[in-house]
Parts: sequence; structure tokens; C-alpha cells
Amino acid sequence: MMDALFQEMKDCARERNLPILRDSELPLFTGIMASCRPSRVLEIGTCIGYSALQMAPFLAPGGTITTIELDTERYDLACQFFRRSPYASVITALHGDGTELAGTLPGPWDFVFLDGPKGQYVRQLRQLLPKLLPGAIVAADNIDYHDMFYLEGTLPHKHRTAVTRLREFMDLVGDRSRFETVFFENGDGMTVSQWKG
Repeated sequence: MMDALFQEMKDCARERNLPILRDSELPLFTGIMASCRPSRVLEIGTCIGYSALQMAPFLAPGGTITTIELDTERYDLACQFFRRSPYASVITALHGDGTELAGTLPGPWDFVFLDGPKGQYVRQLRQLLPKLLPGAIVAADNIDYHDMFYLEGTLPHKHRTAVTRLREFMDLVGDRSRFETVFFENGDGMTVSQWKG
């Protein structure tokens, strides 16, 4: 059942030019989930729900996922897909700004997946730090930002703020007193960081 639903979601994303996890990222992503078996997952950037449904089978017994999406059309599509899956009861979809909501949700979280606006990663993570359980995993997608992360000199104006903030995010997760971080080249780049708090 899920294979057919996942294919439908991939087709939907391709037709609408929506960003979902790439096939090249899935083995890494599901492998991380399988190894940590989280109980309290927060995702910022639901899109149409593809990554949330990829995570759901790997939850610990009684585990839940809270996922946030700002775009109304994407949120509505995600809710439809969740209802058609076996995991509707463990996924709570919220419609709103992830940066605003991240600070209001009580947590605690043992797995966070950042996949919304890249320029907001550092602000979101700073809000979430007090709500991370010891050993929590923070995964962040699209860190390469279409290969702009490594550009030297003057950045294109429309991307300057996002890339600057992504670099601030990398400085934060690169702080070895706080995190143990590994960078993976899969897809558009993904960081996986373990919180030492």
C-alpha cells in the first residue's frame, strides 16, 4: 500500500515542481531513523508529507511526529496523504510558520528534521535547543543550497541572506561542545548532528 502511495506522492511532487526527499537521500535518511528509533519527532517543512510518511514506520512504539507547513496548498495535500496512510494517528500536521511555531511547541524532541526555508534553520534550531533531549538528532536538508554554500566572493543578491544564515547554522552545529555533526553529500547535502546537551 505505501509503495503505491509513495509513488503517487513522487508523481504529484514532480508535476507541481515541489521539493521532496530525493531518491539518493532516502537510504541515508531511513537508515538514520532505523538506527535511532525516535519517539518525539519534529519536522519543519512538511511539503506534501513525503518525508513524514518515510519516518513514521521507524518510530519507537508510541512515538509521534509533529510536522509544520506554511504553504496552504502543500499542507492540504499532506493532510490528504496522511489520512490515506496507516500513520494518520501518529502524525500531527500544523499549518503555520515553522520559525514562529518552533518556539511555542513544548517538546521535548529526540529527532528534528529541518526542511523548510533554509535561511531560517539557525533561528529555528536556536529556539529548539532547550527542548532537545540529550542525544537528540537534528537532520537538516539542502545544506549545499544548489552549490551556493561554497561560493566565495559576492553572493547573488536574492540568495545572500539565506546562504549567510546557512553558514551561521553550520557554525552552530559545528560547535563540538554542543554537537557531533556529520555532513553527507547525498542529494543537495544533508547534515546529521547529535546534541550533546
